[in-house]
Amino acid sequence: MHNIRGFIAKNKIIKSLANDFVYADVTLLNQGFSMIFLVDKLYDDINELVNSNYKIEFDDEFGYFSPAIYNLLEIKSSHGKIAYIETDYFGGDGVQAAILFEKGLIKIGPNISKTLWDGKSNSYITTPKGERAINMILKELGVYRKGNMDEFDNIGLSLYRRMD
Repeated sequence: MHNIRGFIAKNKIIKSLANDFVYADVTLLNQGFSMIFLVDKLYDDINELVNSNYKIEFDDEFGYFSPAIYNLLEIKSSHGKIAYIETDYFGGDGVQAAILFEKGLIKIGPNISKTLWDGKSNSYITTPKGERAINMILKELGVYRKGNMDEFDNIGLSLYRRMD
């Protein structure tokens, strides 16, 4: 199982975001990056405290990406790139989605990758083919590959299977 959602950026940007919300706990990652998991209490706080009149719909890509989160990413990205990610996997099947903001605008995304078991080939098939959604965003954030591990593993996200 892998089920997380949250914000990723350089340490300074994440600390700035954490200072604005009581339930925003900083998790240090590798390569000078940090993450704040979007736990339910933080999600509620953001939606209550961040004024947003946007009528955005990313329901096909994300489960928790609200207009208030969009507005928050616009604001925080004025200081540098910031990403929002979600994963939902069980037994190898699942989905991941990511979006990157910079200078108050969407720079990349929303991107989505789905992985399903294919009984005919006895293997997992990821669509679209190529780089997965979160790795594309992490690469643009400045995360680099080292050895035979991808960006997701190098930054340390594979260590966090759940948010609790």
